Amino acid sequence: MTATSGSWLLLALLAAACSSDDTIKERYQFQDSAGRTCQATLEKTRPGAPSVNQSVSCDGEARACSGESSACFVLSVDTASEEIRSCPACCKGNSSSFIGTECAVVVCEADADCVYAEARCESELCRCPGGYCE
Repeated sequence: MTATSGSWLLLALLAAACSSDDTIKERYQFQDSAGRTCQATLEKTRPGAPSVNQSVSCDGEARACSGESSACFVLSVDTASEEIRSCPACCKGNSSSFIGTECAVVVCEADADCVYAEARCESELCRCPGGYCE
């Protein structure tokens, strides 16, 4: 085996190791102030760990997006109010864009309704104290 073919073998093995799905998926149902019913899927390396990836789907109207991106929903935390918001967005790969005025606050009856471990239900709205959710 030459050094070059050995390097390619090592790179192939590393790529395979990195692409293995060693995450767990936690699913949460929630409602927002726009009346949408949504589901968030948080991918984690272990229970209780911060999420490494997330996806959100909601009933209701999505944003119109260019051909390069697709309509999606994302969760966002408003920096001023610390409220968790459900936002219709355009996604491409791991990137997303949304307009803040189109977002709706995640509503709750208890902390467990707020998707994230550190989020709190306050006055029927989900908030992340100090802007920290996980």
